[in-house]
Amino acid sequence: MKMRRALLTAPRQFVVEECDAPEMGPDQVLIAIRTCGVCPSDVRLYAGTRAGTTYPRTTGHEWVGDIVAVGESVTEYQVGDRVAAFVQRVCGMCRNCQRGLYNMCLNRLPAIQGGFQTMGLAVPQAIERIPEGLGYETACFAEPLACCYNGVMRTPIRVGDTVIVMGAGPIGQMLAQLAHLRGARVIAVDLLEERLELARELGAWKTLNAGDPDLVEQVHALTGGLGAEAVIVAVGSTRAEMQALELAAPGACVNYFAGTYPASTISVDPNVIHYKQLWVTGSFHFTPGGFRTALDLLARGEVQVLPLISHRFGLDQVAQAFDTVIERGGMKVIVNMDAQ
Repeated sequence: MKMRRALLTAPRQFVVEECDAPEMGPDQVLIAIRTCGVCPSDVRLYAGTRAGTTYPRTTGHEWVGDIVAVGESVTEYQVGDRVAAFVQRVCGMCRNCQRGLYNMCLNRLPAIQGGFQTMGLAVPQAIERIPEGLGYETACFAEPLACCYNGVMRTPIRVGDTVIVMGAGPIGQMLAQLAHLRGARVIAVDLLEERLELARELGAWKTLNAGDPDLVEQVHALTGGLGAEAVIVAVGSTRAEMQALELAAPGACVNYFAGTYPASTISVDPNVIHYKQLWVTGSFHFTPGGFRTALDLLARGEVQVLPLISHRFGLDQVAQAFDTVIERGGMKVIVNMDAQ
């Protein structure tokens, strides 16, 4: 069986080629990949800015498709099942897994192949059935939405709380919707007006421009001079990371959701955390249970993701898809394998 793949041979060099489909093991399934989202972590591999990256390689982990063959020892799935894949499987036995921190598993194993190809292998532990009626383009958001779900669940949010989401890109938009679902009044903060407009359309209570010099004063005016009960930093900006502590109300939670690349440092007065009694946390990746919840949220229409898609490309245009993300030319970029 033949397939097509986008092989990353060097930084910013994709070669789309025909090759043999991968040989399936007895504990694997072979999936015809339909759609794959472009994640910033993929872009760092493409750009050559991620330390330790080797080439050639395939990339892409936000993918969905149809099972076309199952290994002889696989009983949970059958040919024709529509599935969404996630990037790694957990051991379930290490100290972190035993504490419920599956996203911090000490023995995580690769579980799927890169998604920018027409066929891919996965193990049953790293796929979930796509709910009936849920389209491929929507379902490919399950992985990033699961990460957002993990972030919101690590952030104490009560009905009526004010939650600031700093950064209104695709991740920030999903975080804002999840916070809204928990009963919060969401303030979205970003530099781009078109992203703020979309945030308002998707339920944000207020939107503020991150470039305004009086941003802190505006937040205090909206919150009775107190600040927000939770601030989620969804952009890799040291300025936003430092400003989040100013925007937080006494007793609030500040969640550093986004990483910074390259690694950076910020200057923090610990007295701000001490006297405001802030809880400062982070969130990383997702759990298998969170992935299933993300698919359910998408199936019920409780989180809207199709409005986040700004560009669609075919496999032959994969380099253009990645360049679009690098040039910040839109919101979410996806690749449909059967598109021309």
